[in-house]
Amino acid sequence: MNYFIIVILIVAIDSVTKKIICENMKVGQKKEIVKKRLYFWHIKNKGAAYNSFEGHIKAIKCVSVIGMLYCAFQIDRGSKIHRIACSFLLGGGLGNFIERIKYGEVTDFIYIDNQNKSENTFVKKLIQKSKPIFNIADIFVALGAVIFILSTLLQKEK
Repeated sequence: MNYFIIVILIVAIDSVTKKIICENMKVGQKKEIVKKRLYFWHIKNKGAAYNSFEGHIKAIKCVSVIGMLYCAFQIDRGSKIHRIACSFLLGGGLGNFIERIKYGEVTDFIYIDNQNKSENTFVKKLIQKSKPIFNIADIFVALGAVIFILSTLLQKEK
């Protein structure tokens, strides 16, 4: 299987979804998709995940390039699951990197309102503060990271 096709598909899907959001929603606009749970909320992220490291765009780009190069060189090595993980990481990383290079920011638009019923006010405040808004590329980076870690741990056990 050519794992670079997976990378191209992820970048294409991410790019198309971001374009649809940008053409149909103003920045800051929020649309409810599933009552009180799932929203499209168009924001511009000038940092990394959840706008962390905002103002450190050069460092974010540098770390992204290193990670993507690693994945590109590893995509044809290791087990099938390891290759899929690298494909997901590279595709998601490229999706956000392209937009970061073109515009200096990334379009995020998927928001899941995690109505935490916890009595712990610290947890509630943390969730409210972080506003986990993400995009398709972010989903594949997260999936790729989980798969990569699990495949690495399982490989070491053998």
